[in-house]
Amino acid sequence: MATTSTSPTRRPPLRLVQISDTHLSRWDGTLRRNFHILVDFINSVLRPDLVVHTGDVILSNPDSHDDYAAAKELHRLISAPVRFIPGNHDVGEAYDRTWWATTADRLARFQDFFGATPWLEWFGDIALVGLNSQVLGSGLPAEEEQWHWLEGIASSIEGHNIVLFQHMSFWTPYSGSDGRPGCIKDIDRERILRSAGAARVLGVANGHVHRYRKTWRGESFELWAPSIAFLVDRAESVRIPAGLEQLGAVLYEAERKHLKITFQTTPGLDEVEVGEFEESLLIRKELQQAPSSFKAVV
Repeated sequence: MATTSTSPTRRPPLRLVQISDTHLSRWDGTLRRNFHILVDFINSVLRPDLVVHTGDVILSNPDSHDDYAAAKELHRLISAPVRFIPGNHDVGEAYDRTWWATTADRLARFQDFFGATPWLEWFGDIALVGLNSQVLGSGLPAEEEQWHWLEGIASSIEGHNIVLFQHMSFWTPYSGSDGRPGCIKDIDRERILRSAGAARVLGVANGHVHRYRKTWRGESFELWAPSIAFLVDRAESVRIPAGLEQLGAVLYEAERKHLKITFQTTPGLDEVEVGEFEESLLIRKELQQAPSSFKAVV
């Protein structure tokens, strides 16, 4: 849990790139090739001062040390500093008490590889707040620690514009074909907003849904970042709120208190659907075996 300040490498506006759902693994294939294309685009065209990754860094197995190591090495190719937020494929899901649950071990592994969450990053005059949606409702010590941390920064962000980053949808509720919710609970959302105190929430940004979508809640935006890896299949797509079904990234340009947000097409990406890439068969076999080796939910 840390606070840092992004120093501009150019005159304003500062540039931030949000990427999400890279789903990287130790295996070579479409998803890794797409990531290399993204890195080249970020470094040579977008040239941001900061990159924020809103979760699902690794392919699918939250206990795969090798996938974590491979993903970390690949992200070192990005020239700008990168801030990470865990997703359900990285650390599990708080509302699932089976093998897929968020655990203390999984949270510790993510922190070891990609840094602590929550975090506060000053981006010029705007406060960026990174939250771990995967601990909400978990009952783990990390959940209460995050609430204390959020309440503790209230005085430092008072009177400032802020943007919240997390993996799950903040306002828009939905569930996929498996019935799992893709949005945080109302009680958690309201507590987050109360904890922000006198700060002005410009908006919230998340990943998870594999599509670009920007809507408004009063004066605050809710932004869903697209995946850079793959699209959801067509049958699943009709169950999810409408958005742009295209791989890419999001560019934020900040100057003083103003923030401009644009979807960024990344030329050359292979826009495959889930299950249509080489790594999908390998991970499917691995996940079928994983629950038998899982010892306990803690």
